[in-house]
Amino acid sequence: MSGYPEQMMTFLKAGKFAVVGASTDRSKWGNKVLRWYQDRSLTVVPVNPTAKEVEGLKAVRDATDVSDLSMTSLSVIVNPALGLTMIKNLFSKDASAWPHAVWFQPGADDGNIAKFVREKGIQDRVVLGGPCILVSGDGIRQELGMGGKGKL
Repeated sequence: MSGYPEQMMTFLKAGKFAVVGASTDRSKWGNKVLRWYQDRSLTVVPVNPTAKEVEGLKAVRDATDVSDLSMTSLSVIVNPALGLTMIKNLFSKDASAWPHAVWFQPGADDGNIAKFVREKGIQDRVVLGGPCILVSGDGIRQELGMGGKGKL
């Protein structure tokens, strides 16, 4: 049995990842999380409404612009009001177009997001109120047999 919630395990089984709130500022969490994926040679897409590129990767403006969204897990590092709008947009489509999973990093979720997740019945696809991927990600990857730590 895993020491991690099943949603976190599901999240990291995705074929690719996107960071909603990816920042060009290396001191911001959105940049640190993006580099976490890069340091582990994982396919990752930065989502930033204004930057054309983040850490050498072509950015998309909105989470709905991520290609192959159904095979993509999203790390969300934006304020909860933006996160609520994003998750409502993502999960208002046909289920085949939903993201693989969504992980709201600490501080990015709130009661309104939790309520939407419960009402929509998507608790198995969404990580809320948990630790940051920077804290738990390597342990989950090791448990899944995906290798060790990166260099961040």
